[in-house]
Amino acid sequence: MKKQQISRAMRNKHRKRKQLLFSVFSILLLLILVFGAVKLFTPQTLSKAVEEEQKETAKKPKDTTKPTEPTKKEESFVPTETIVQNQKIDQYLQQIGFSGTAMVVREGNIIIDKGYGQANREQHIENRTDTGYYIGSAQKAFIATAILQLEEAGKLNVDDPVSRFLPDFPNGQNIKLRNLLTHTSGIVGHTEGQGAITPEELVKDIEKQGIKQQPGKWNYLDSNYTVLAYLVEKISGMQLSDYIQTHIFDPCGMKGAGFYQTFNQQKYPSTGYYVAKDGTYGTPSLPDLSQLFGVGNMYMRAIDMYLFDKGLAERKLINEDSYQKMFTKGSSSGYGFGFYVDPGSYNNHGVLNGWNVSNSFSHSGKTFVVLLSNVQNNIPSFGKVNNEIYQLLNQADTSK
Repeated sequence: MKKQQISRAMRNKHRKRKQLLFSVFSILLLLILVFGAVKLFTPQTLSKAVEEEQKETAKKPKDTTKPTEPTKKEESFVPTETIVQNQKIDQYLQQIGFSGTAMVVREGNIIIDKGYGQANREQHIENRTDTGYYIGSAQKAFIATAILQLEEAGKLNVDDPVSRFLPDFPNGQNIKLRNLLTHTSGIVGHTEGQGAITPEELVKDIEKQGIKQQPGKWNYLDSNYTVLAYLVEKISGMQLSDYIQTHIFDPCGMKGAGFYQTFNQQKYPSTGYYVAKDGTYGTPSLPDLSQLFGVGNMYMRAIDMYLFDKGLAERKLINEDSYQKMFTKGSSSGYGFGFYVDPGSYNNHGVLNGWNVSNSFSHSGKTFVVLLSNVQNNIPSFGKVNNEIYQLLNQADTSK
């Protein structure tokens, strides 16, 4: 009986010890959980969590309709906002039936940023300040910029013979990259087709067509810039769209610019039209835009074109030496590298089936006039429109 009592006492003692250990363990576990929760939600940890979330957000595609880098006066507006600071220019554009987006900037002040007419006549969608347009041959200025950037990087010289990079190019020992840039190469060039084609196939066809004259004589030809666009890829080791995005779009903050593969993915793409003889509007057919590699398959908003011009004028994209090369006449035509050099401004233009573009900025870099239209032929001369806008700006300045 005594032994049983001792045994029972020992078991009770053992049970109490286990209960004590269990209690201690539970308390320790509770403390660990509480400490961990406190640490997790301290301001420092929350800041880190927010920081990680911001990093993830930064990786997501951004809304291309938002303004870019709103740190300077001329970029601090909302692109969907209509701005009219010069009533005469606004009335003039309405009077001539301009259909598209106009952006005029003088000395950092937005004078006009407004959509006119309809982006889609069938669906009655108006043109906006952030409507996207194909820019046609104005794309050549971007290719010229890329070539000059590669020269600054020591990867080429604009006076290199084409044969340095394309050994089979006809007359390649005598044709310089400069001749391609100024449309004085003498090549026959590619005849635009309808189907899909690769850059390599385009260049092979240009090589096959041969030359019609020795270099030096002006002859505006898309194929000159097709070859240059191909060389941008070959020399940089990047696809053209990737190179332009990385070295031009991104540095300038051009959030609404891209290439034809993503044109219809924009929030506000335009439809291109032409005016028939009876005054009705039609939508022209387009070739496969791979046929226009480097010379007409890029799109953007008016603000994007302005930001590109501004990037050039401020030497953000190329240095002073390259800038002088770009804006030196290469022939009696006045064409430099991607721009015409006129007495008061640098300008280029582009036409694609249904779209028409006029783009210019003054030699001083103080005035920018961008006209992106989605009707190809309702205005006889965009050059005259451009000049009229400059005159109206100057009248406004003298009247102050």
